Amino acid sequence: MDFSRNFAGAVLCSMLAFSPALAGIDVSVDAKAGVLPISPYLYGRNIDKVNDGSAESDSAEQEFIGQVREAGIHMMRANNGNNATRYNWRKKLTVHPDWFNNVYSHDWVITAKKVLDKMPGVDAMYAFQLTGYAASSTDYNFPDWNWKQEHGSYPSRAFDLAGGGEVSEDGETLIKAGDYTLYNEEWPADSTVGIVPYWRDELKFDMSRFQYWSMDNEMEIWRGTHSDLDLPVTGDFLVERYIDVAKKARTAWKDIKLTGPVVANEWQWCHISAYNDESRPKIDGQEYCWLEFFTKKIAEAQKTSGMKLLDVFDIHWYPSEKDYESRMNWHRVLFDTTYYYKGGNGIRCATGKCDWSDKEKGYRSYIFVRINRWLEQYFGKDHGIKLALTETSLIDEDPMVTALTYASFLGTMQDNGVEIFTPWTWGDGMYETVHLFSRYGHANRVQSVSTNDSLVSAYSSITAKGDSLTVIFVNRAEKDAQDVNLSLANFAAIDGSVRMLTLQNLKGETFVSHADNALQAVTADVAGNKASLKLPPKSITALLLVSDEPEVAIPARKVPRGNMLRYEGGEWFIDNHSGEVLGAAVFNSLGQNVLQINAPARANIRIAGEKLGSGNFIVRIKTANGIQLKKIELK
Repeated sequence: MDFSRNFAGAVLCSMLAFSPALAGIDVSVDAKAGVLPISPYLYGRNIDKVNDGSAESDSAEQEFIGQVREAGIHMMRANNGNNATRYNWRKKLTVHPDWFNNVYSHDWVITAKKVLDKMPGVDAMYAFQLTGYAASSTDYNFPDWNWKQEHGSYPSRAFDLAGGGEVSEDGETLIKAGDYTLYNEEWPADSTVGIVPYWRDELKFDMSRFQYWSMDNEMEIWRGTHSDLDLPVTGDFLVERYIDVAKKARTAWKDIKLTGPVVANEWQWCHISAYNDESRPKIDGQEYCWLEFFTKKIAEAQKTSGMKLLDVFDIHWYPSEKDYESRMNWHRVLFDTTYYYKGGNGIRCATGKCDWSDKEKGYRSYIFVRINRWLEQYFGKDHGIKLALTETSLIDEDPMVTALTYASFLGTMQDNGVEIFTPWTWGDGMYETVHLFSRYGHANRVQSVSTNDSLVSAYSSITAKGDSLTVIFVNRAEKDAQDVNLSLANFAAIDGSVRMLTLQNLKGETFVSHADNALQAVTADVAGNKASLKLPPKSITALLLVSDEPEVAIPARKVPRGNMLRYEGGEWFIDNHSGEVLGAAVFNSLGQNVLQINAPARANIRIAGEKLGSGNFIVRIKTANGIQLKKIELK
């Protein structure tokens, strides 16, 4: 089902900066139309500020973990991108391709334990290795620090220097490449997926918190990022590697979620930095866009094997435009079939042939629409494969521009059922934005229509019971406030003064916690399911509506069992994937409250036995439907 927005008739993008406020923009919200579960994993980021070298957290890491929890982030991409490609989970080493291929210690167990113990409501995504090699030794590192002391700087590029490589005195020319066999070992599919039974069966991790696994990282550019291995990077080679590991992973854990192909930037959507310059793969002499080739080949292998080989179609994208107008339209590259994007180059080859006409106008990218069409074409209509964008950079020097861009991505992804969104870089304004969407939005998207969507978008969500509705408005007008006339259908909003929360004029990092942030609380009057609002320029505003006569009952994203407590691997968990838990408390045998959980996120919440000690306890869970009490024993 296609929930992409209709931009026909929208005003020209130049009006973002130069138009006066119009007579009014009409926004209609229908609580029964376009109902779509919102993935909590849209509220994600990369785990760059969690130290994997120490089990203890310093003050900076503690602050980071606190912000993550308070902001309502639910997904951590924890594999560190290119550094995941040759991670050796047995020896806890990896190759740093951007740093001369030197090998350094990394321990995913440490970050995984921090997620489990310190980030309730947050899941994490790690990665499998597909090259066939993993780091083996730190003994053959290039002495980069000594070289800098002698020469005043590091070599100018990430030459292949580990393993005995040599570089010219000026650091500009590679004299001799290192020998990769000295610091790598063979790493077949059995080795890479062995991390799953190790974590699950030996370490007793709650694997429901680590269900998503990335199939390596940007493999189509290995000729550049992992050039020391000299791999024959062709479409067939990459697909063969993928299928081998995917089958072994599915055998090791039938409920695993595999994400691929984790493709790099826009050019690589259709091209491979290939062996023998085979940049667009071929089938029977016909060239294919890399993403279509991958989809077709994986679908064929899945049908042949009878095993599901792809759960989430995962891409990266790094738009580079600096001007305000372009940034305010980046989100349209994903699903809008009418938008001409001037930064699109690789996508011009999406049909296997390249269209270089009309470069000034741009090209209609709609990359996720294309991917959905390929998935349906090759896997069939009910394929169940979701979408993800796990690397991008949206940061602007103005935090409010960053916030507006990020909000537009979040809203667009909610409208179209995207599963995972984890920006690679994180800037001022992003915590504020994700906090507004995650902590004040609800579990299910409903349809919003704006008569001028390019200027003012509305993104709406509703509770499973249908008693609360949040409408988030993004006003992209750079200089002018906008009058908005809101009308509601199939939601009996209580008349009167209604709370609104607004982000505007952000300066620096303002988010501290759910209670301490830059949100400005104002009110709006609602009568007869209508409201007239004035949105400040460059602002994000949430209108919080309630009803005492809910007209809809929407299934939660993950319906819990009648008992929300579950016991697994010797530990107790509160299952809040449905988002129904409002709070929880644990009482010891003396009736003392030893653990209080307020405003929990939608995820599994571990009851940490090592902190509470052994004995009998009572768990009290408050839900939207009443109170659940259960006695448990901690050993």
